[in-house]
Amino acid sequence: MKLPSRRELIARIKDIRKAIRSHRDAKGDDRCHLDDYKVWASISESAWTPIKLPPYNEMMATCLEFYTHRRAETADPVPEGAIRSPRFWNVDLDQMTTKQLKSELSRLTKAITRHWVIVPRPRTTADDRELYAMLPEKMPADFRLPPEEEFLGEALAPHAGCPSFYRSHAGCPKEKSCNVHQWGPCHKK
Repeated sequence: MKLPSRRELIARIKDIRKAIRSHRDAKGDDRCHLDDYKVWASISESAWTPIKLPPYNEMMATCLEFYTHRRAETADPVPEGAIRSPRFWNVDLDQMTTKQLKSELSRLTKAITRHWVIVPRPRTTADDRELYAMLPEKMPADFRLPPEEEFLGEALAPHAGCPSFYRSHAGCPKEKSCNVHQWGPCHKK
């Protein structure tokens, strides 16, 4: 088996960091439990990624759990020493030896695995913060979500809310997979 080159290691680390950053930087009703799958898939092609939404009651139960355990009233503060400019978020990789790059890849993979296999309790903002802390820039997340009636209900239907998102995929053909990371329908009939 061919060992990855330094260039391949850096590219792999950047891809994983990009997935974590995308998860961290989602705001408002763009934050969703379905985004977890993108992060988990960044380390494992075998990570289960839904190709269809689960039954409505199951989906809404997961949305409620997300709303209950993964939101905050205020955005996290920017800590002292945070690297604010994205231009500098990966410069640390240029200074690392191949051994250090392998260690960094392992560290990120372990952090995502911990985020993935949380049982039997619900995943929380603390779990997300632990994952985001693996990034060198130490930028905060904004866990604020819209009011419950907008996020879980019909207050802004059909343009926002979990029920509207679910209904948007109702028109997706049964024989094709959905992109559950965007509003549907995914395919034209």
